[in-house]
Amino acid sequence: MDKRWPFFTVDLELTNVCEQNCSFCPRDKITRPAGFIDLQLLADILRQLAVLGSRVTFCGMGNPLLHPQWREIADICRGSGLKYGLTIQAPALDAQNIARIDILAPSFVEISFPTIDSSHFSQIYPGQDLEPCLRAVDDLVAMRGSARGISVTAIRTVEEPASAEATAAFWLKRGLPLRQQLCHSRGGNLTKNVVTRPRAVEACGLFATHSFITWQGLLLACCHDLTGATEIADLSQVSLAEAAQTKIEILQRGMPWPVCATCDEPATARPLPDRAYPETAKAQSRYLKRLCASG
Repeated sequence: MDKRWPFFTVDLELTNVCEQNCSFCPRDKITRPAGFIDLQLLADILRQLAVLGSRVTFCGMGNPLLHPQWREIADICRGSGLKYGLTIQAPALDAQNIARIDILAPSFVEISFPTIDSSHFSQIYPGQDLEPCLRAVDDLVAMRGSARGISVTAIRTVEEPASAEATAAFWLKRGLPLRQQLCHSRGGNLTKNVVTRPRAVEACGLFATHSFITWQGLLLACCHDLTGATEIADLSQVSLAEAAQTKIEILQRGMPWPVCATCDEPATARPLPDRAYPETAKAQSRYLKRLCASG
């Protein structure tokens, strides 16, 4: 396996602070400290990821747009040479945050919009209404000048009233690509809304090509580790090349952590890399689409 595969895609947590109270988020189980990434640490990590050609998404257990040094972060990102974007919950798309997205100028924006049913939407996001959030999506498209780079992820919970077909047709009519995912337990941390079931995880296809880095610069097995128990490396102390080698060795031995034994994340079933690392942006994009289609 090429040493760069462990960082093919990266979720980078600018902060684990969040203002939302989503019913499919196990925030009450988080024991990792709350905070915001240091700008020098961010710049150093992004510099190394740029060498590897990684695709970086600012997400994690918080709202990335809440980082107080947003303009400085935008400057660092624009000068990084990386393809970067962010994931944002639909209710967080207010006017201020849309303006912050404009400052960041990301290549892509992934909007978590779990349902098109108004009643169910308000159950998932207590105190929030569907229609204002749909208008906010329109405002985001208008700000960027087109829907290019904007996609929607629908998390289908156990009580989802809208069919997958109706959901797909709804977003197709609005001109936005859609990915529908079954709600899983986030490594056994979530007990309500769950559709999938735990299964044994040996060689994790997600772990093989994807990495999660906390706001502290800690490389964890994945974002479903809410306590920091699966720490692989402190990236303020070791290089990404060293951390990549550690990840490869772990994958060859088998997933050693208890959280993996309760995992029902569909993406763990992705196939392990079976080819040389894709060197061009187009080849990387094609392979990423294959991965997403398989889990």
